[in-house]
Amino acid sequence: MTTKPRSPAAQRLRTVAKDLFYRQGIRATGVEELCRMAGTTKISLYRAYPSKDELIAAILREECEDQTCLISRASDPAVPPRERPAACIAAAVEALRTPGFRGCSVGLAIAEFPDPEHPARKVADAHKLKTREDLRQICAEAGAADPAMLGDTLLLLVEGAFSAAPYLGNEEAARVLERSSDALLAMALPAAEA
Repeated sequence: MTTKPRSPAAQRLRTVAKDLFYRQGIRATGVEELCRMAGTTKISLYRAYPSKDELIAAILREECEDQTCLISRASDPAVPPRERPAACIAAAVEALRTPGFRGCSVGLAIAEFPDPEHPARKVADAHKLKTREDLRQICAEAGAADPAMLGDTLLLLVEGAFSAAPYLGNEEAARVLERSSDALLAMALPAAEA
């Protein structure tokens, strides 16, 4: 679990940074703009976080927790195992249909930081690999003959829909994701018991 900063200034910085990083990009957001928008100073920023990179990594850890909750909802014991892969897709479709959605914040961070040793990139890569493993496990529990292939394919469909949303439009990307994943799941999972 991410430990959130205790001071009001640090929390404001984190909230404003999360919004600005998502809307305009991490690298495009300067420390001065961030502090101005948060109504605080650089000193407050560096008291709470040793560097902008550490702030970025902290925000990404929080984003990863939020996204992991979507997978957790699909893994809820109340959801029958065979329906869990579709529940994961439904969570992605819901994200696509959220007003202001412009892509996966973790994926956007990966695109901004090509260096795999950057703190933000390490957080993002670890999250994406964990999501891959979670989807594979969900597909295994659903009875897929090849859970690794199905999990990987679902992940790529979701990543593709998130990446295509800016030029297809969020609603069209959501519809394509639903149709393609429905077809894939119908072929890859055993028939539901009557």
